Amino acid sequence: MSLLELFSEPFARTGNIAADGFKKLLGCPAQDLLQTVLRESIQNSIDAGRLGKGPTIHVRYRTLTSEQLRYLVSRVLCDQIACDETAGAIQETLGKTDLKVLEICDFNTTGLGGPTSGDAVAEGDEALDFVNFLRNVGVARDTHNGGGTYGYGKSSLYAMSACSTILVDTQTTASGIPTRRFMGCHLGSAFDAIASDGKRKRFTGRHWWGINDNEGGIDPATDGTAEELAACLGMPARAHVLTGTTVMILDPYVAEGGRTVADEIIETILWNFWPRLTQTTPVERKLDIRLFIEQTEVPIPLPEQFPPLDLFSAAIAEHRNIDGEVIRIQRDRPYKSLGTLALKRGMRATRSAVALHDDSKVPHQASHIAVMRPVELVVKYISGAPFPDARYEWAGVFICSDEKLVEEAFAKAEPPAHDDWVPDMLPGSDAKSMVRIALKRLEHHAQTYASPTSTIVASEGTKGPSLAKTAAKLGNLLDAVSGKGPGKPATASSRTPRKRDDLSVSVPRFLRLEIDENDQPCAVFQAELRNDERDDHLKLIAEARLIADGGMTDSKDLPPGFGSRVLKMDLDGSQKEACGDTLEVGKQSGVVTIRVLRPDHAAVGVRLAFVKEGDE
Repeated sequence: MSLLELFSEPFARTGNIAADGFKKLLGCPAQDLLQTVLRESIQNSIDAGRLGKGPTIHVRYRTLTSEQLRYLVSRVLCDQIACDETAGAIQETLGKTDLKVLEICDFNTTGLGGPTSGDAVAEGDEALDFVNFLRNVGVARDTHNGGGTYGYGKSSLYAMSACSTILVDTQTTASGIPTRRFMGCHLGSAFDAIASDGKRKRFTGRHWWGINDNEGGIDPATDGTAEELAACLGMPARAHVLTGTTVMILDPYVAEGGRTVADEIIETILWNFWPRLTQTTPVERKLDIRLFIEQTEVPIPLPEQFPPLDLFSAAIAEHRNIDGEVIRIQRDRPYKSLGTLALKRGMRATRSAVALHDDSKVPHQASHIAVMRPVELVVKYISGAPFPDARYEWAGVFICSDEKLVEEAFAKAEPPAHDDWVPDMLPGSDAKSMVRIALKRLEHHAQTYASPTSTIVASEGTKGPSLAKTAAKLGNLLDAVSGKGPGKPATASSRTPRKRDDLSVSVPRFLRLEIDENDQPCAVFQAELRNDERDDHLKLIAEARLIADGGMTDSKDLPPGFGSRVLKMDLDGSQKEACGDTLEVGKQSGVVTIRVLRPDHAAVGVRLAFVKEGDE
């Protein structure tokens, strides 16, 4: 005997939206279906999160046991839809002996609360989450700075199912009282059939399995019945305190070819939700996402351990730091601050095995800006010009202003799938100009960030190059940075004249590569020191820098093996020398020689500065 009854929605005298139209509301998302489903579901969970702590989310891909499948057929979806096409699709799914399901389960969220009737009015500040998710279409968002806008993307849940059917279990509250709810939903096509009153009627194609409300409608199963349904289908157990929702997608479209389901889900989660998973994410926003394939948990790496998300994570950390280095994006006439941009560059780190598949969304060499609203959910990536040297990459993060008018403009510029900013969608010219100008400025930064300020020819880094060949390449590279290098020296007339009593040191000039007494590869530089002879304790400090396209960078946050340091300094014609980066020169002048550790397959430079007596 079935625990649930079927209700097929008839067209009202005043009209309805057909299920066919509802399914088309999602439009054409830029992502694939799995990515859209996970984005939509996790954004819904975030919007339903309780204040003070981010939600816990379990993504589960499993095969129903024979007992669970039998229960689904006999107790849940027993009543058959009168539309032959729809009934056939559901029966085909239920006839599979190895029926797969995809579940998105959240905890520490409010669940689908409020009234269950679509025409009911909420009491006080009670939300209409249940009817907005399971019944109504196109309701405006009521979550400030929320991830969603209209909820149209929920149609992707049905599109993900081969039989367009989902089952929903939620632990929530109604009028302040804890309650458990369970309901099945199907989106088909409009059809004609004989209704219960014996008359032939037109039906919308929307169907629900629940409990007859004795008023010509359908309600969800509640409390003990809902708990039994969820438990017998293997859904997560929930006590009253474990509020939240489980959405089960029957017979999901998940390819099981050369790439594993786990890899595809992990990459999708990280590529879209890394801002909520980083080590610097505030606790009230941090997500705890766990993945289960069949009965086994598959670990999801931290973004900082999943290149190039390490660079994106470093960029968003600048936004979260009160003294972070950010670029302000603004509209000049009339003035309006539109948001901030942070950019990071570094050595290209080896990709995780998850991201090595041909269909991976993760770029081989990052040159992208992730754009988002203050809710810190990635809307899309703006692709820019990469560094010419493939050993280096860069990443940026733009967050629009949280000023109400600005944030609303960007939110309304998002299509139903929340995967783009389309200024032409906006009705007002002011809002349209804000989004359009921000995108134009971001495109400019994306195309010019990697463009070198001067011509740089990087060393090839091929296996086993001779020191002579590498030295020539390195010399050309450093010539672009320092203005000096191998080849014909600059003439005296080309140099800026200096007074004899000036304290100065020339830009370091690369001489050669060599192996030092400790068998370490090093680059040798020289600089001319002119002393004003006013400080007996004058010191010269050298800083080793790695050469990346567009300039030099320090060794901070670089992958292992790319660090550099100053090994030794000495002043010709004197007894002054030092192991390390600080040389006390006193009142001496002459040629300073600096030896810098050179990592494999990388170029190095050096910067010099004075420290006078009394300086810290």
